Amino acid sequence: MKYSESYSGRSKKFGTGFYVLIACCLLIVGGASWFALSNYADDGKEPPVSSDRNNSYRQESSSYNENTTYEPREPQLSESVAQSAEDVPYTSEEVKQESQSFMMPVEGDIIKDYSAEQLQYSATYGDMRIHGGVDIACKNGTSVSACGNGSVKAIENSASFGTVVVIEHSNGITVRYSSLKDLQVKFGDKVKMGDIIGTVTTVPSECNDKEHLHIEATKNGKEVSPLEAMGLK
Repeated sequence: MKYSESYSGRSKKFGTGFYVLIACCLLIVGGASWFALSNYADDGKEPPVSSDRNNSYRQESSSYNENTTYEPREPQLSESVAQSAEDVPYTSEEVKQESQSFMMPVEGDIIKDYSAEQLQYSATYGDMRIHGGVDIACKNGTSVSACGNGSVKAIENSASFGTVVVIEHSNGITVRYSSLKDLQVKFGDKVKMGDIIGTVTTVPSECNDKEHLHIEATKNGKEVSPLEAMGLK
């Protein structure tokens, strides 16, 4: 009985010392860890990271190349802005063309067109000859309108074409309105498209043809087809 009690006391005493020893070890380990972390903080260094984090950083930064030259891109208009630009009703060129528009001087069919090379029959002379203008069918006395804006450069009297009103229009185009009477304009007058400049009468050199207005045109001093030059054909 005495043996058992002494043995039991020794075991109990040994067990308490063992736990004290474990506690001391934990304190030592904790103190060492705190000391190591304090040294890293004092040196301005970050604590070591895992290899997985290092690999991730290298993968993210590997796409950047310091030697690569990057050129700036021009700003692109958004679709809405580009569409709004297309909605502008007129360009400057279209406005310019609009200001140079022309109209027919009278209403009627073309009974003889311009031909600088192809011969056409002349009922007055009874032969084939070129025709340097356009004949527009209309009754004598029909009002003649200015084909476009311009100014009266001359009023001529010709044995072949009677009284001729010469109007200089835009774009280098000059139109000769032949065989007019009851003139409404004089030399130097400014006219607008549609203004009445006179009335139709018989063309002496084409008196046997159907009643008509005869007009001729030049562009920059060169004889041209009147309707083609004015964009009416």
